[in-house]
Amino acid sequence: MYLFQQQQFIIIIFIAFVQVSSAFWWSLSLPSFQLWTSTQNDQETFCSSLTFLTLQQRYLCQTSPKIFSIISRSLRQAIEECQYQFRNQRWNCSIFNQSDIFGKLILRKTPETAFIYALTSASVMHSIAKACAKGEITECGCDKSQPSPTSPLSSTSTSPIRARTMLKYQTSSIPSMSISLFPSSSSPPQSPQPMDGFEWGGCSDDLKFGRNISTSFIDEQESFVTRRRIVRMVNLHNNEAGRQAVERNVQLTCKCHGVSGSCTLRVCWRTLPDFRLIGSELRTKYASATQIRLNRRLGLLKPRKNSMKLFNTTDLIYIHNSPSFCEKNLRLGSLGTQGRECNLTMNEPGSCSVLCCDRGYETIISTIEEDCECQFHWCCEVRCKRCIKRVEKHFCK
Repeated sequence: MYLFQQQQFIIIIFIAFVQVSSAFWWSLSLPSFQLWTSTQNDQETFCSSLTFLTLQQRYLCQTSPKIFSIISRSLRQAIEECQYQFRNQRWNCSIFNQSDIFGKLILRKTPETAFIYALTSASVMHSIAKACAKGEITECGCDKSQPSPTSPLSSTSTSPIRARTMLKYQTSSIPSMSISLFPSSSSPPQSPQPMDGFEWGGCSDDLKFGRNISTSFIDEQESFVTRRRIVRMVNLHNNEAGRQAVERNVQLTCKCHGVSGSCTLRVCWRTLPDFRLIGSELRTKYASATQIRLNRRLGLLKPRKNSMKLFNTTDLIYIHNSPSFCEKNLRLGSLGTQGRECNLTMNEPGSCSVLCCDRGYETIISTIEEDCECQFHWCCEVRCKRCIKRVEKHFCK
């Protein structure tokens, strides 16, 4: 009981700090909020105290604590994926244990900021859709809809649900398999004719519910914290690009049914892949992001220069160029690369020539003792020798 009260006190102190700092909803991923659970007795009081959230976000916290906790969990997933994707880059998705978890970088609409917006939006949608199918959320469940291959494809910026054409693909006779519905294109292919021996069944991930939560929870705050029109338009665009990346990676999972292992009937359902696949696609989009400007007369976002590539709803866009991230500059959200471990490959991600920004590197040599020349002896023992290994590590000056 004393420990619980102590945790509550820590959370209250942190909430007060967050309010003063005008934090964003990403603050929910901080360890201080991980102490919160849906079993709190004063849940309504706790949710009401999160004044850096919008009224709608606080209402979700009060009425759907499980969804709120999954959103918090999805933010941790997004941060871990961001750090994996940029582990060998000058900017390695550094976070700060404070209300502005990405530092001042988030105030500059750089390609890195675009990636963060898209990734967190995608992670919320992905986590909610998977949780629905697992039965973790009472407000949703398996998506039992049976998409028609002849239904028209519609996608509008005002509709919370993008209609997708889900296709019945020919599958092999293996017991079960997963294939991508949209394997090589940013837009769905033309609908082929349905194949025989195929039935919708199983438990599909609920993308519609996941998209609704991601859209209502994340996009809602833009009108709450963003005053500049161009910034709000860029943020909403990148949020949507993240959700579309989730939809493009829907897979068709099929299981065979029949006597003695035959495949007389295939039952298929829609599943989402591991989030790593979505993170990798958004990392590719980051590399080809487009710098934009606002055409005030038309109220449209345009490439900053006519020579730049055009962009669509699946691309990432940004306003400001990235800083070099070579030197520590907290005003720009850069921790610098001093002390970062690097390797001796030439001009590749993670190399000293890239990470150290021409400052050079230091080499530290150490020795470790480890098992080696292990052999199996009958019966039943593995015997190893102990060997001394010389290890070289390189760190940026």
